[in-house]
Amino acid sequence: MSFAFTPEEQLRVTLAQLAGIKLDPIGYVDLSTVIVVGTIYALQFIAVTYQLYNRNYPPLGVKNVPLMASLYFGGLAWFFGDLFTSGIVHLSHSPVLRSCKFTLIWLRACLGAYYVAAMFSLRCFSLYYVFYKGKAFKGTIVYVSVGITVLSIALFGIISTVIPTHLTTHYEPLIDMCNTNRNYIIAVVVVVWSIASFTAVMSWRMRNVPFCFNERIEMFTSFVVLIIAGTLNTICLLGIKVYPASLGWRTGLVYANHASISIGYWVIMGEATYNCIFDREGYLQYWINTLKELDMERQYAYNVDNEITLNLVEYTDPTSTMVNDGPTHNSD
Repeated sequence: MSFAFTPEEQLRVTLAQLAGIKLDPIGYVDLSTVIVVGTIYALQFIAVTYQLYNRNYPPLGVKNVPLMASLYFGGLAWFFGDLFTSGIVHLSHSPVLRSCKFTLIWLRACLGAYYVAAMFSLRCFSLYYVFYKGKAFKGTIVYVSVGITVLSIALFGIISTVIPTHLTTHYEPLIDMCNTNRNYIIAVVVVVWSIASFTAVMSWRMRNVPFCFNERIEMFTSFVVLIIAGTLNTICLLGIKVYPASLGWRTGLVYANHASISIGYWVIMGEATYNCIFDREGYLQYWINTLKELDMERQYAYNVDNEITLNLVEYTDPTSTMVNDGPTHNSD
């Protein structure tokens, strides 16, 4: 896969110009985008592996490590989908990459943007279900919420795959890109914005509900991530004519998408992961003491045997007196 300005690439630029498209050739700026974002995902894979291995560490366990790990893999799928459908790499040399229904519908839309948005929203929903509705987020509600999410993504992908390509997306050999029907783009954008709106409603309803640690910041960050990614993708996909032809737009969107995902992930997982590595026992004791001080052991399913469930499971009256988001941790 070449990033040099070859005669073939010169021909592609010329043909695009004849079609009325100003095409920036694929080059080393695109390569650097692949390397930088790919390196971030490679390093994050090490962290995800560590988190899964230590998922029984109580401060990590309440973050629902399996769900967050699946969010990471959703981001990775989105990254590959972005590379193959945003003009970052050549598609002509691989029949797999020329299969736009696979790269755009499944990697970028369904397993990428749709799934990532849904996982951030599901994390917010778990907080809403416990702290606002006062119900245990375990058992049936977990299976139903996850099942509906996965089923809706699968149905969207299957329906998109079986309908004619002129209604969804197809490979355009003239410019070596996927050409996507505008109405289909609108449908995908509407789905993502619907998820963001659902997250916004839950966040607003919980604006006065007290939390123990950083859940309010996590909730707000999830919402901001969806808004930023949704806004930038809407602008590029619907407001910019053939945005993959522009070096600035295509690389900028890739960086923005995956910086947003990474920031959202680490706002949720960062503190617990850092302390699991560098202050495991001290932070655990602080964590336990904070729960006892604010009388919130039941919300976090922490019991006298130092065991936790997969997520928050109980509730106390949000009108009770307690300090929002808990005291500040001092490792000393």
